[in-house]
Amino acid sequence: MLALSVLQVANMVLPLATLPYLFRVLGPDHFGAYVFAQAVIAYLVLLADYGFNWSATGEIAKVQNDRDAVSSIFWKTQAAKSLIACVGLALLVLGVLLVPKFIELRPIMFATFPFVVGTVLFPQWLFQGLERMSFVTVATLSARLLVIPATYLLVHSPADTWRAALITSMSTVVAGLFSLTMIARMKLISFRLPGVSDVVEAFREGWHVFMATAAVSLYTTTNSVLLGFLTGNVTLGYFGAADKIRNMTQSLISPLSNALYPRMNALFAEDIVKAYALVRKALYAMSAIMFVASVMLWVLAPWIVRIGMGPQYGPVVDVLRWLAFVPWLVALNNILGLQMMLPLGMKKRFSEILLGSGVFNVALLVPLSLRFGAQGAAMSILATEALVTGCMALYLMQKRVPIFLARASTD
Repeated sequence: MLALSVLQVANMVLPLATLPYLFRVLGPDHFGAYVFAQAVIAYLVLLADYGFNWSATGEIAKVQNDRDAVSSIFWKTQAAKSLIACVGLALLVLGVLLVPKFIELRPIMFATFPFVVGTVLFPQWLFQGLERMSFVTVATLSARLLVIPATYLLVHSPADTWRAALITSMSTVVAGLFSLTMIARMKLISFRLPGVSDVVEAFREGWHVFMATAAVSLYTTTNSVLLGFLTGNVTLGYFGAADKIRNMTQSLISPLSNALYPRMNALFAEDIVKAYALVRKALYAMSAIMFVASVMLWVLAPWIVRIGMGPQYGPVVDVLRWLAFVPWLVALNNILGLQMMLPLGMKKRFSEILLGSGVFNVALLVPLSLRFGAQGAAMSILATEALVTGCMALYLMQKRVPIFLARASTD
């Protein structure tokens, strides 16, 4: 948690060195194009992840002291991710040849694709499963520090939007190369050529989590993509600027979430009473911290926009206020879903809740964004996160899972 906390503080502070600069240099129109390209490539990143960040993490956490077993999981997962990344590149090439919006933004789209390469190269799930997250902090922080000077040296006008996209995406590639170097030096794994059956097994094990993360994209990434098609780059620029701030606030959840997940998998397999005790403490702590953070985000929205973005981003204030309580809701459903439902084997229902909520979001997003623009997209996210949280809590209570009780049920 300490290592991840350092990383998340850096993730919040470092963007402050470049985001205000990008807001002003690119302007709402080109910043919207920058956000649109990142949202589209996020689908390919999601595809390459295929839920491995959670499924492979859980597997490794259970065998973390068995180097041969860890190596087997590592190589079959990396092989599966590499295959998907190749498919992703083919899809991108096809898109920029056929879709007018993609053709218009072709240089930015290709400049953003290294995010997918970085996703393959950087096995965060390995470090997370081994509970050696200091490696993640060192690799990620080292790479992201390079973004600051590169941005100021190479991005000077809206015409440099593709350079801004390339600098950001290449940081993940650098982090990936650095992490692989550390794995080799520390001899964390041994080489093991995966067979076809191993790769198929990896896909099968990650399927439910992949469906869950794909469902999540229906009310996260999809909002930016649809908003870009429906309303244009300027409106998307307003929404994207607010969403960047919301994500920075929401990133406070990550240290506890990423450190807790492998521990919860191990505890639910070893001592269910201790597992419930730990998850309840996490629920109370994360919900309290993120509620305060959300209140502060709502109150400080006008100052954040005025100081951090400038007068041309005035409409962002109302958008940011609609998004302000999303981090609190995400903290709640993170504990209920990732930390409880997945370790308890409720993968199917977990996926169904997220998929249903994603469909709900898309159905709500189109009329709201056409009527209210960027605010409509923010309203849709808020309503959807509330639905996700409510459904997860209701299901766990129906199953008599002791979310708040002091003693675990034996049912």
